[in-house]
Amino acid sequence: MRRSKMTYLIGVDCGGTHIVGQTWTTAPEHLVQSVTGGPGNVVLDYSAAVTNLTTVLDQLTAAIPASHLGLILIGIAGIETAGRADQVQQTITQRYHANTQVISDAKLALLNGLAGADGTLVIAGTGSVVYGRQAGKFLRVGGWGYVLGDEGSAYDISKRALKLVLTQTDNGQTSQLTAPLLAQLKVTDVAAAVQKFYAQDRQTNAQLAQLIAKLAEQQNSEAITVLVTSAQALAQQVVTLYQRFAESRPQRVALSGSVLKHNRLVRDTLTTTVHQSIPTIAFNDITTNNAHAVIYWHRWTQEEINS
Repeated sequence: MRRSKMTYLIGVDCGGTHIVGQTWTTAPEHLVQSVTGGPGNVVLDYSAAVTNLTTVLDQLTAAIPASHLGLILIGIAGIETAGRADQVQQTITQRYHANTQVISDAKLALLNGLAGADGTLVIAGTGSVVYGRQAGKFLRVGGWGYVLGDEGSAYDISKRALKLVLTQTDNGQTSQLTAPLLAQLKVTDVAAAVQKFYAQDRQTNAQLAQLIAKLAEQQNSEAITVLVTSAQALAQQVVTLYQRFAESRPQRVALSGSVLKHNRLVRDTLTTTVHQSIPTIAFNDITTNNAHAVIYWHRWTQEEINS
């Protein structure tokens, strides 16, 4: 009896800080190899991102006969903004002579978090966004960046905390958060804190959220208020997206990102607030790297064939 040849699938999660590439087999499902590389944001530095991507793929494909490679699925941060998905796809296809698909890193997370099923994805890390998918149609709420949105994100928490301090200062009062925030920013007064916040980059400001989380654990009531209101704003975006689904609405919501992973109060407030409006929602955490999504790609493509 002739054995069928082993087919390998490669999934790649190209994030802003690093790239993770994984080789999988599906029968049985097995992680063959995982490789990490440099930054993969094509908006910030296209040529460097592609170089880092091919470095990872070179390592993954080295041990696989080209005829056994069934798919390369790549999720890239900023690819929709940059508008270069076709360019990346062509480059990778020509280099590895394999079926290559390029999508956003958020869609990769949506595919992985829901195992190819319809539903919603909430990402809350440095920034935030809510994505949904139903019958091949994608929806998005929020994610408009740290100036105009990103509710529930680390940056949003930091910004809300400092704004609370400013409001109390305007009222001639001192916030419970004033002293710890000034100490963290290494300044001596509120005006200097504002100046430093504006001067610092987004990532550095977002790290102030860790201080707020620590203060909340110590039962600082104002820190708790900041976390709860930030989470409630993100929860409202989940409800908004859910209401845009057609009947019958998918009930699954996958949670991703450092804030939802590490801050129990934010996560619990989000889920509780959503359940107050939609009791039927089922939440799950994404526990695998999103490169794992490649094993579910056939579920999305099969839907397109059947539709």
